[in-house]
Amino acid sequence: MLRPLLLALLAGSSAQAFAQPAAESVPLLRDIKEWVVGCDNLRDCHALSAPSGANEEDYSSLTLHIWHKAGPQGYLRLRFDHRGEAVDLSTLQLDGQPLGDALTQDLQAQRDDQGGDPDVQSYGVLDDDAARRWLQRLRNGQRLQVPADTDAHVSLSGLSASLLLMDAVQGRVDNVTALARPGKGAASSVPAHMPVPLLRAFPGAPALTAQEQKNLVAEALKGETAQEDSPPPEASAGALTASHAITVLRYDCAAYNCEYEVVQRARQAPYAQAALQLEPLPLDGAALQGSVGYDPATGTLSYFYKQRGLGDCGAGAAWVFDGKAFQLSEFHIMSRCTGVAYGDWPSLWTTAPAP
Repeated sequence: MLRPLLLALLAGSSAQAFAQPAAESVPLLRDIKEWVVGCDNLRDCHALSAPSGANEEDYSSLTLHIWHKAGPQGYLRLRFDHRGEAVDLSTLQLDGQPLGDALTQDLQAQRDDQGGDPDVQSYGVLDDDAARRWLQRLRNGQRLQVPADTDAHVSLSGLSASLLLMDAVQGRVDNVTALARPGKGAASSVPAHMPVPLLRAFPGAPALTAQEQKNLVAEALKGETAQEDSPPPEASAGALTASHAITVLRYDCAAYNCEYEVVQRARQAPYAQAALQLEPLPLDGAALQGSVGYDPATGTLSYFYKQRGLGDCGAGAAWVFDGKAFQLSEFHIMSRCTGVAYGDWPSLWTTAPAP
């Protein structure tokens, strides 16, 4: 299950972040004090502030994200997200002292064109030099705070170690491009950005007829009975190829997660099963739990596992069928429940569709 996986992944500490930097492998996910760091298969890294406490007083309505792309020219971006009523980030204080216009003037309001949460206001630092000035200042502090909102704060405990870990993953330690420990190494000595894996396209398949749908769903539900205090089992079916389909059986739901059985079958009786070729998740992730669905129009199989009902922590992934197997297209994990939506969870696997 996911929870033991997350506990194992997040056993790291700031001490681990400083040890053997050159040996860091990706994908990577680590908690470092009040921060979470994730680096994907391309060595692109994302760190975000995430209070470690489970008590209500540890909640923060303000999250600081830091993205650093791999490679000599990899861009650096910062973004503050505030949930709730709008606040004036020009009033931000560092350890009780105003940050000042020299930094806050670099904040730019970010538009959300993806239909995101209207109660979240985002402000970014989009210039590399400005972002470096911000980090240089913040690394010497302990806490950012909006004076008018006691919930709007960012702990900087673990920030330096998080930046050093990102540098180590990307081969920047003692380089002029490093965030935590810059040196004299030339930018050109930083390892090049890795090529993005290209997904083979879904070739498409004739849609299931109404009768095929009915028969396949009946086959998936055969022998299933409702469990006490759980909704009755449900099943759906979608086409994979002209001769095969996939059935998704949902059963044994508890709170906001369910168990699933996903099976590849022949479209016609006796509906012989075939091995489901599913590319495994990195870091021994447990796939196809929580909420699972298949989109026959795109050949996409996906899951979303919530650690709590709000859906602000857990894991999720998607695969695309290429006619023979499901290729992993994306994988996200958020280890701490801090109000961050799925789209802003650390990405551990990145791909692109084939041209």
